[in-house]
Amino acid sequence: MLYTITAFSDRGETLLDGTFDAPSDSEARQEGIRRLKEANLEHRGARVTRAGQLIHFERAYLPRLVPSKNTP
Repeated sequence: MLYTITAFSDRGETLLDGTFDAPSDSEARQEGIRRLKEANLEHRGARVTRAGQLIHFERAYLPRLVPSKNTP
């Protein structure tokens, strides 16, 4: 089966966008995580999908863009 892997910067820029084959969703998840580690993107926002289904998702920790009222 064909899977898509995408990783994003904190600002939403695409850092990795590719496809790969895997025999199952669980093996695709492992392969996606391996590819993220290899590209040093394992703690960035990322996803692995198959035909629109989310197989793996890594949440991005975005910086606060708007200061709060309590910020000096």
